[in-house]
Formats: sequence, C-alpha cells, structure tokens
Amino acid sequence: MSGAKETAGLVERLHRQLAAGFDVNDPVFVEQVLKVRARRLAAPRQPEDDRPQGLAVLCFAIGTESYALPLAELAEVMPLAQWTPVPGLAQHLLGVTNVRGEIHPVLNLHAMLTLPEPEGSGRAYVVFLRTPGRAVGLRVDGLSRIRFIDPARLTVPHETANGLPQRFVAGISPETLILLDARQILALDLLQDRRADYRRAT
Repeated sequence: MSGAKETAGLVERLHRQLAAGFDVNDPVFVEQVLKVRARRLAAPRQPEDDRPQGLAVLCFAIGTESYALPLAELAEVMPLAQWTPVPGLAQHLLGVTNVRGEIHPVLNLHAMLTLPEPEGSGRAYVVFLRTPGRAVGLRVDGLSRIRFIDPARLTVPHETANGLPQRFVAGISPETLILLDARQILALDLLQDRRADYRRAT
C-alpha cells in the first residue's frame, strides 16, 4: 500500500472513530466530521498529484493551546471514559485504561508540558500512539480537526517561548500550532523502565 493510500485510510478510520466517540453534546464537531466524510464519498477519485500535500496531522487542544501529532504516528482516538491511577509512578503518567481487555498507559500531557492541570472532571479524550507493543495513550482536552501542514514552514525552537519543554516540540507552524514529537514522548524513562511495574499495579 502506498504512503498516500495508507494516510487516506488512516484519515477515514480516525474520522469514523471520532464520529463514533461523540454524542449530542458535541454537535459542532460531529457535523464537521460527517460533512468531511460526505464530501470524500461524493467526490470523484483524485489523481495522486491533486491530493492535499504536506504532513497530515490530528489537531487537538490542551488547555487553551492548539497541538498536533502526525496521523502516521497514531493508532486510535477515543473518549477517555475512565482510568486508574498508579501510585508511586511519575506525575507524567496519568494512569492506565482498559481498552477491549488490554491495559494501556495514559500519559498526562499537562504535566509533561508544564501546563496547569484542568479544573473539574470535564470530558477528555485519549490519543493512542503507535508502538511496536501496546499503544500508549495521551490525554487531551478536546479534538479539533485533521489538516495538512507544510513541514518546511515549521519553526524548530531552540527554547520555546511559552516555557514548554523543547524536547517534546517538533516544530511550531506560522499559525502557532504546536507539533509534538511522538518519538520523544515514547522515549520517556517511565515507559522504558517501569512498563512492567504499572501492569502489575493493575
């Protein structure tokens, strides 16, 4: 399967998951997703050169900021219904969640990016990163859209102006969309050294 076809398939699968994960409390996003799907189904097949160019990313919110991750790095997206805290582990680990009988770690991006923790128990979502083993989840506050960005226009900061750890930032778009580095997230010590610990704790 070509890279373009694989990306198109992932886009369609994520749209299905996003639509399935939203309810009547999210009418705007549901309408947006369904419109995108309807346009895709109604449109004639485009030649390879006419398809959107650039890096396909999923945009989401953490606090008041807009972030993104490449679609190619993602495995699944769903509402975060519940999770189980794991005492004694780093604050970067929010806890673990059970997805279809498998236990997955869920990372706390607020702690990783030194952002204020969300107030209350509002709705949250989990974005799962692809890994050779079990997918690793990232808690996000809200989902926005799928878009294409030009990697050549990204600014790679030597130090992020808003205090975000440079390690996790792959680049910032002209519209101040912050592209996160999935490889650096997956390289966290707690995922490498304590994977067995959090499984035993559950």
